[in-house]
Amino acid sequence: MSTEKDEIIEETAENTAESEKKEKKCSKKEKDSKKIAELENALKESEDKYLRMLAEYDNFKKRTQKEKESLYKEGIADSVASLLTVLDNLDRAASVDVEKSDAQSVVDGVNKILEQAKEVFAKMGVEEIAAKGEKFNPELHNAVMHEDNEEYDENVISDVFLKGYKMGDKVIRHSMVKVMN
Repeated sequence: MSTEKDEIIEETAENTAESEKKEKKCSKKEKDSKKIAELENALKESEDKYLRMLAEYDNFKKRTQKEKESLYKEGIADSVASLLTVLDNLDRAASVDVEKSDAQSVVDGVNKILEQAKEVFAKMGVEEIAAKGEKFNPELHNAVMHEDNEEYDENVISDVFLKGYKMGDKVIRHSMVKVMN
């Protein structure tokens, strides 16, 4: 009987050990499943966060582009508005009855309009590029003619065919010039 008891005890112990192993396997599987689920949720959250950031960046780019276009249009509108008074005066000068006015008054009027245009450009920061008598600078001047003349120093501008203009450091139009020697 003691052997039977021993066998039953052994069998029960084996069954208990097997049950414990199964429980450990199950609990390990459950732990792994939970960990996988947590990682999947973290991945979904990261993907969602990434997509939101991407959409936010795209909206930022579009908004910035619209602002840039708006500023550009406003700049052009402001420039045109300042030139409208010059245009109005040119219209008046063009509509003068030549038979009723003398040539000197027309020339005086055109000179006033020219001064007005220069003031408008000065307010916008546009200035004439100095050329005649200056040393030739390819960044500011465009040499269209060259002449050898001993009266002038080398690479000195003798004539200006078309005035050049710049705004700050940016050249709007190069001066077209004749260079000596």
